[in-house]
Amino acid sequence: MKKQTKLIIGLAIAVISLCFSILRITDVIPSSPKKPKYVFYFIGDGMSVAQVLGTEFYNAAKSGTDKIERLNFSQFPTRTFVTNYSASNLVTDSAAAGTALATGHKTNNDYIGVDKDGNALRSIIDVATEGGYKVGLVTNVGINHATPSSFYGHTTDRFAFSQLIDDYIASEVDFIAGATVMDKMSRTLRKQYAPITTVELVERIRNAGIEITTDITRAATTRDKRVALIANDKENKHVPNVIDRKGDEQHTLTAFTRAAIEYLTSNSDNGFFLMVEGGKIDYAAHNKDAVTVFTEINEFAESIELALGFAEQHPDETLIVVTSDHDTGGLSIGHNQYTVRMNALTVQNLSVAMLSNVLRDMRAKGYRNWADYKQMLSERVGLWSNIPVSKEDEQLLLNDFNDIFMKHGKQLEGLYTKNEIIAIDAMSILYKYALIDWASFQHTGLYTPLYAKGFGESKFAACYDQTEIPKTIARLMGGEL
Repeated sequence: MKKQTKLIIGLAIAVISLCFSILRITDVIPSSPKKPKYVFYFIGDGMSVAQVLGTEFYNAAKSGTDKIERLNFSQFPTRTFVTNYSASNLVTDSAAAGTALATGHKTNNDYIGVDKDGNALRSIIDVATEGGYKVGLVTNVGINHATPSSFYGHTTDRFAFSQLIDDYIASEVDFIAGATVMDKMSRTLRKQYAPITTVELVERIRNAGIEITTDITRAATTRDKRVALIANDKENKHVPNVIDRKGDEQHTLTAFTRAAIEYLTSNSDNGFFLMVEGGKIDYAAHNKDAVTVFTEINEFAESIELALGFAEQHPDETLIVVTSDHDTGGLSIGHNQYTVRMNALTVQNLSVAMLSNVLRDMRAKGYRNWADYKQMLSERVGLWSNIPVSKEDEQLLLNDFNDIFMKHGKQLEGLYTKNEIIAIDAMSILYKYALIDWASFQHTGLYTPLYAKGFGESKFAACYDQTEIPKTIARLMGGEL
């Protein structure tokens, strides 16, 4: 009996010791977080799966290798695609798509932050602020353009830029960055309100007590105050395309993203939510300008690289989601043949929009000799020097050249730019040779991609429509939309 008693006592002591050991271990090993502390939400405006793959093909051609190096986000553990139709049309616009990505609800084209009946919707930034997160919005187009304003605005007219600035001021967005404050209003609103300028809208932001600046360092290092960082505070003017930069520009999507991360990290102990839009991908696609699209996506990936670097320092607390609002252009890689000549695209060294500006400048300076224009197109687009030009195509360009002086130049006015017809035709000849084609100057109803990495990444595999993306993010952050 004594032996049994000793055995029982010994077992009890062993169990108690084991329990204390387990308690000590759990004190040392931190418990898994219940929600992400840092959430990055990247939106490539107008970016389709074809454009992502085209960028990878283009990068391989530029580096002179047959090996395709995947973009950082196309290697994320969760990779899928989603539908993006609006409440009013199978082909969405950026306002309805932005609203879907911000609020988790479909709405009509042209509507921002409201449902199809015009009722205001909660957005993911409401969930973020309720959870104690700081909020940042970054874009390389206007801060009151469709995508960023979908996170804070409420209007049935996406071009109500003055009202959207009022909505931004009334919001809880801590940091915002972009190219400019857009000032042109829709025709309907022009009848209702007096004209307003970018300078006046900037002053309105400043008078609201928000630190508005063009200085990136100042924006990044501001503490305990809301910040609006813009590249141009004088006029509605966007930052240059990546391909058109001279190399000394300070205001870039990557620089804006870096400043946002520094500001948000320094101003919050509870984490942050940051949306970053690659808005100029869409601008380039509206011009059927593939190379400009590819270079814009490369910078978009550079901004994502900053988030990946941040995530390495906070591996268990960071979620990175990358998606698109819609496809623009319907890009086709390969046309009428089972091949594509990506190497041909490496000779293009400016955007269609910039080529149009070069042509206008030559006309203004009195250049009237076809040989001068032909040499310029050879140097800037590669026609004749690198790309063969048929007699029919050269005659097309010659006819465009004659129209410059006989009819003051034919121009095609797109959604964001007004391009010279000769510029469009020159690029079309290049892309035809490269076997790249476009279906449209506008949006299409194609699926858009979705990538996720980090906290809760697997949850996004179940998303079938873009409205489910912000709802999934909200649930992971401990809220609901």
